[in-house]
Amino acid sequence: MERFAIFIGTWNTTGEVYATDLSPATTLSATDTYRWLPGRHFIIHEVDARFGDDISRSVEVFGYDAKSEKYLSHSYDDRGAREEFEVILKARRWKILGTSVRFDGKFSPVGDQLVGLWEVKGKRGWQPWIKLSLSRA
Repeated sequence: MERFAIFIGTWNTTGEVYATDLSPATTLSATDTYRWLPGRHFIIHEVDARFGDDISRSVEVFGYDAKSEKYLSHSYDDRGAREEFEVILKARRWKILGTSVRFDGKFSPVGDQLVGLWEVKGKRGWQPWIKLSLSRA
């Protein structure tokens, strides 16, 4: 799990949300906070976001799953949604793979920024959803 230490801390997040089959275009601003769960086997990720005027809060826990031999994430939000993802960090490349959404991003050389694109699965297949930029606070 030590390779995931790059996340630890607070990040200021901004994004452009594209219109999709499921939602209209808007903007995103958020604070993302990552911290170790005691024992350093899992990371807790808390999100306080604003999509336009709508507030959204969520919590995510990720760590290594010995049964599947993958790094997995479980996310829960204030609207009652729950999702499971596979998370992959190779060098500076960060991927999140889910059944209905996925993310592909890259950390800056010094690890103080992460930029990438969320995609959502709609009626016409995968569509660009949110272009994100996270900067270490």
